[in-house]
Amino acid sequence: MSVKVKVLCSCLLVASILSAPCLFAQDTDVSLLKEKIITIQNMYPLGIQTLVACSKVTDYGLYEPLPDNKIKAGDVIFFYFEPQNPSTRKAEGRYEVWLSQDVVVLDAKQQEIYKKEGFIEIHYQTSSPRLDIYGADQLTFAEVPPGQYFFKAILHDKIKEEVASATWAFEVIE
Repeated sequence: MSVKVKVLCSCLLVASILSAPCLFAQDTDVSLLKEKIITIQNMYPLGIQTLVACSKVTDYGLYEPLPDNKIKAGDVIFFYFEPQNPSTRKAEGRYEVWLSQDVVVLDAKQQEIYKKEGFIEIHYQTSSPRLDIYGADQLTFAEVPPGQYFFKAILHDKIKEEVASATWAFEVIE
């Protein structure tokens, strides 16, 4: 091994040893920040930050929104949503988030034409905090006559026992 290579390896070793405390400090800072976010979310009321009708949902923040609020009878629609301030319970080094969502479809006169309680359930028990939480509903509007309707998402936080809702107005066309 040449002298230049030995010196370079020694410099890299020294640099990595010196930077290690900074890396650990950054990791600790991120962990502390996540704990503060959880504390704030637990203090504030549950909400639905985003409710978007989509043709496709892939992951958190990754979806293809519909171009407008018109759908054809028989179309499959996804409703992407992000909870705002979901509660996180911490016990024995584990983090728990527990939400459920009901789905209601109303006609123009606000009459229920479809309702499903517990349509989806989001229940995480993890060893690290889960902050990027989303849900996606899939509905097919079969045999729905043309007209004005409302999709209503009702979110239940099972930990803080709160409820939040959001509505999306749409029109079924032929």
